[in-house]
Amino acid sequence: MGGDVGLKAYVAALAALSLALAASCAHQFGVELGPRYVVGAVAFGAVLALAELFPVRVGDHSEVSAVDAGLVLASVVLGPLWAVPAAFSCALVEGNGDPLRTSHAAARNAAEVLLAGAAFSFVTPPLLSSGDPVSKAAAVYATLAAAAVLLVANNALDACLLKAKYGQAFGQTWEDVLKPYLLSDAVNVLTASLGTLALLSYGPVAAVVLVAGSVGSQALVLRSREHARRSRELETENAALKRALAGAGMTFGSLAAEALGRKDGYTHRHAAATAVYAADLAREMKLGEKRAEELRLAGLLHDVGMAFLPEELLLAGGRANSVAQRELAEHPALGEAALASVPGYEELSRWVRWHHERPDGRGYPDKLRGSWIPVEAKILAVAQAHADLVLDGPSCPGVPPREARERLAADMDAGFDGTVLKAFLRILDTESEGYRNADDHRFVLPGRSGPRGVLEEDAAGAPS
Repeated sequence: MGGDVGLKAYVAALAALSLALAASCAHQFGVELGPRYVVGAVAFGAVLALAELFPVRVGDHSEVSAVDAGLVLASVVLGPLWAVPAAFSCALVEGNGDPLRTSHAAARNAAEVLLAGAAFSFVTPPLLSSGDPVSKAAAVYATLAAAAVLLVANNALDACLLKAKYGQAFGQTWEDVLKPYLLSDAVNVLTASLGTLALLSYGPVAAVVLVAGSVGSQALVLRSREHARRSRELETENAALKRALAGAGMTFGSLAAEALGRKDGYTHRHAAATAVYAADLAREMKLGEKRAEELRLAGLLHDVGMAFLPEELLLAGGRANSVAQRELAEHPALGEAALASVPGYEELSRWVRWHHERPDGRGYPDKLRGSWIPVEAKILAVAQAHADLVLDGPSCPGVPPREARERLAADMDAGFDGTVLKAFLRILDTESEGYRNADDHRFVLPGRSGPRGVLEEDAAGAPS
């Protein structure tokens, strides 16, 4: 109800503005009478009504009309006052029998053609004027001014309508309603100017230019808006897909680590701890949240190559002989081979391959040195090493965090990158004992709720 009251007040104010503009135009330019004005007003009224009644379909869901350009041409040919009755005809069609809507359309159209006609008449008399012949150049420039004034008035009045009816902010109207049509408005201004030039030069052929240009401009903007809308939809879908893939990746990593953990009771906890440490290291080193999440996933999957090794090797631990050690050393390359074929995991797979490389070149499988090792692989190396030291393994217990810290620091710059290791030590200095031991609530596989990465339902359903 409040919206209707505001709308009625707005329409009344718009009608009063139109009457004031009409009085001003009559005082400024006078009122010429004659049959040619009556015939012209009737002709333009019929054309505008037909343009409003039968818009041209562009595509499956869009329609365009030449009403705006027609209003400009009516004000140019007839002058501001005689263009008003011509503009009323399309207002009747637009109103479709609704008194308030019809009143609004009539008052809006009247205000627009009065302003446009006044802009034209300040430069040169209307084309039907009985005065001296109109200069083509002056008429074209005056039409440019009239078209610009009409379109600015149209946009301003549309913004006021949305404010009065819905309380919509002008800024939102600009972004959602007006800004997308700027290209169309510019072409409409040019269309009206060319129509005036064609009318002066070739007569009725101007109507063809007018309709073709106006319809073409509207088709252009509709196509542009459709492409922009589809682009926004695709961006939204792409972002949603990336989020879904990221979630699926974490689930995949958790399941893979958990499957290995069921064999040795350790790998899933090691993967969960490595993932937390690697992500926190990325944040500490200001690599960005996106990279932190990628390293979190890489931490979950860094030992996925273990799945392709015999189970007895996983359980051997420190008791493995040299042959078994060589087989265990194949797991980074096996992990890369498994992950490289997964779309989007190409870069991550290389980090997995090189998470046992060392700055001194004594790592495996490729014996890379220093800067040849990606910083992400260096991060995984430190993260997995600390997790390996503090967690109880299949064949040896974990060590206290202080001892783990000392062992890591002793291998700085040789076994571990100094910059990465120092960043990790800073994290340990500010974190809790549970974090340093990799056994607080953060060290759970993503999507899992049990302690240290074990599923609650698995623990509950395990045979006793």
